[in-house]
Amino acid sequence: MILSNKRDKACCTKLKGLYDVSSESGINFRVIKNSSEFIEESKNRGFPIENDKLKYVLTDGYSGRLSSEESKLLFIEYCPFCGKKLSKIFKDDSQINEKNHEW
Repeated sequence: MILSNKRDKACCTKLKGLYDVSSESGINFRVIKNSSEFIEESKNRGFPIENDKLKYVLTDGYSGRLSSEESKLLFIEYCPFCGKKLSKIFKDDSQINEKNHEW
């Protein structure tokens, strides 16, 4: 498989399928970057997030915000299919596919 741009980049076709699917459909893979406001609120709530690096999340389908009560989240660091470290594949803001989250 030849990948044409950073948005198309993924470690394997299985994860790419979860990355490309809409948030309303089944299991999906979201790449997020927490805003400075989100990081500040995490400190206020006693669950400090140390940096603004990209984060990687597996979720079930949801129609509202990523951080809503209806969504179930699993933060991951490695691809569940091929085992590659996600920060080596998804490393810049052009690969963010979820901006609809808040604390």
